[in-house]
Amino acid sequence: MRNARQIYQETLDGMTAAVMSRDPAAFAEYVEFPYEIRVMDGMIVCKDKSDVARSVNNFAEQLEQYGVTDMSRVCDSAQFLNADHIIGHHTSRVMSGDKEVISPYVTRLGLYRSKDGHWRATLSDSVLCSADWQLIPNWVSQTEGDSLTKDVSAQDKRLKLFQTILDRISAAFLSGDADAWLNACSLPFQLVSRHGVETFTTRDEMRRDFEAYQREFKTHGVTDIIREAKTAELIDDDHMVGTYRTHIMNRGNHVVPPWEASLTLRREDGIWRATTVMRAIGHLNWSAQTRAAIEDIPQDTPKKGDHQ
Repeated sequence: MRNARQIYQETLDGMTAAVMSRDPAAFAEYVEFPYEIRVMDGMIVCKDKSDVARSVNNFAEQLEQYGVTDMSRVCDSAQFLNADHIIGHHTSRVMSGDKEVISPYVTRLGLYRSKDGHWRATLSDSVLCSADWQLIPNWVSQTEGDSLTKDVSAQDKRLKLFQTILDRISAAFLSGDADAWLNACSLPFQLVSRHGVETFTTRDEMRRDFEAYQREFKTHGVTDIIREAKTAELIDDDHMVGTYRTHIMNRGNHVVPPWEASLTLRREDGIWRATTVMRAIGHLNWSAQTRAAIEDIPQDTPKKGDHQ
């Protein structure tokens, strides 16, 4: 039986091949209508195959104009929300020969299993805006009346990027996907808590720590992990630090009191990866954790999806 990551990647590969071969009919087989495409400063809703045809042809023309020779999209993480719904993230690289047309970027894709048993995309949400890549305006404004544009500040873009990274990490832990977690991190990786600094220098060390978290999640019946981005600031071109609040939930109840932490990211080969977590809760003896052991924060649980 295929897992969520395999289903996600197979669907993604089919969509990518259809775009690169400029085949709108093939692309339409991988989407469920209405199909919504979001970027930072706009969106488009494809209501039928004719909308898909206009969008795919326009996108293909722009790829040709930019001299794009290859577009690879690799699933970072994917999880079943239920038997018929998958949510995941992937990283896209768009190349002209050996040169990147744009820095690698992250997209969140929502898949549903339709009545005929096929998995199809209903939502694509990318951390991009028209200032990053001039392909976007032509595509976004394709269907008259459906586009929505707004001014996007650099701070808004950073916060959206940081939230996307947090969502990928949460999805990896919730689905038990160790590889997705490892792909989101850079070694050496540090967890800094009130008990000191724990440094991981190998993937095996990271995997064992991840498995310890999974045992705690199973013991406490964790059903949801919500990380809310609060701030995101660039230290330099290749380093970013952000703050966030974490809620670990068993259905509607907190497993431990919510807490705030900071995450430092480093950009490697165009991809942002986590290097340090400050004020990590850790995974030992959760049942003994008290509000004083973390911090006195009201348990104002956000509704799932409010931060997306």
